[in-house]
Amino acid sequence: MKRVIVFGGGFAGLSASVYLSENNFEVTLLEASPKLGGRAYSLFNNSQNDIYDNGQHILMGCYEETIAFLKKINSINKLDIQESLSIPFVKRGGSIHRLDSGKYSYPLNLLFGFMNYKALSIKERFKVIDFFLDMLCCYSCDLKDKTVSEWLRCKKQSDNSIKAFWEILVVGALNTTIESASAEIFEEVLERIFLTGNKSTAILLSKVGLTQLYIEDAVQYITDRNAKINLSEKVLQIVMEGNVITGIITDRNAYTDFDYVVAAIPAFAFGKIKILSSQKFEFPDLRYSPIVNIHFWLKENPFKEEFYGLIDSKIHWVFNHGKHITLTTSSADILTKMNNEIIVDEFSSELEKYFPIFHREIIIDSKVVKEKRATFVPDAASNQLRKNFILSFENMFFAGDWINTGLPSTIESAVLSGKLAASNVITSLK
Repeated sequence: MKRVIVFGGGFAGLSASVYLSENNFEVTLLEASPKLGGRAYSLFNNSQNDIYDNGQHILMGCYEETIAFLKKINSINKLDIQESLSIPFVKRGGSIHRLDSGKYSYPLNLLFGFMNYKALSIKERFKVIDFFLDMLCCYSCDLKDKTVSEWLRCKKQSDNSIKAFWEILVVGALNTTIESASAEIFEEVLERIFLTGNKSTAILLSKVGLTQLYIEDAVQYITDRNAKINLSEKVLQIVMEGNVITGIITDRNAYTDFDYVVAAIPAFAFGKIKILSSQKFEFPDLRYSPIVNIHFWLKENPFKEEFYGLIDSKIHWVFNHGKHITLTTSSADILTKMNNEIIVDEFSSELEKYFPIFHREIIIDSKVVKEKRATFVPDAASNQLRKNFILSFENMFFAGDWINTGLPSTIESAVLSGKLAASNVITSLK
């Protein structure tokens, strides 16, 4: 049986470990922190006896690899899956405008959904539909090196349609502003969501915490197949002979008895690992963007929907978990420098402006979670860096949402990268 060392225990590392153990590889998974999950994990609020996630993650029907992964580890039943796209968008004052694709057949359902989205004027709705029709046919804009903002202006999208639709979509999917986001990457996202069938637009929300959703079942799956998991074990050195990895040195062990290595850590983390080789290696120097999540536990919960998108607000999404709600702000550089008490105060006020049913007096507890390197910024520069990244080792492959999957920094990209790394290991034996 061939032995593989996987280091990094987030979605990418767990995905690689699942697919490798399924194919009869002996896997040793090393994780530097005392927990698995990378940037997607659950926490526990002792005072409220409640689980909450470090950050809220929306999955979509177009996340084919993530869905396949969750099915494989027998976790798919922990998702609440929409039959078709339905998003309640909220304007200041409390008016709700629903983008709902309804029960029509695809793609008519999307056509009717956009035509009934009354946050936009009739003219703006036609312009959005025209945008998608143009994607199906041909481009009059060259997307290479263009930002999303430039693309939208090229397609005559109004300020209101940008605020009430495009900006929410861009910031939520790419975790950066329309002025920074790569139009080329956004085009791929739009194509996968809106132009690949009815199921692709459906939103999937976890009914449990992230740890319960995928970590626990992935651990069960790989340990049932004799994998070993070592937590709090940090890789310090990679030893090479020629083009072959011969040793992995951690702060606890030295590994030499292995056939392959899968490196499933962020690109910036390689700067902390010493590679003992005469060769010089350069990893993509990506810019990163934070996501801030504010969790409010409520005396009584007045919210009726599972989630809401907020139009032209510092709060991008509100998620309803029953005992508590989660407010999510992407591309949140300013918030990472703010005091948590100030954030709680400002976001309470913002929530009151959008939901007359909400009053800050019903908040009984709060938590602020700042993921400062939540995702890399998917701009034109990062797109090129990912495409140019090629390190050829005979027995080491890379996984992580940052490798060139053609997708932004998402769970889908991470899961896909782990599967690709495992496939490369398997293929190398043939």
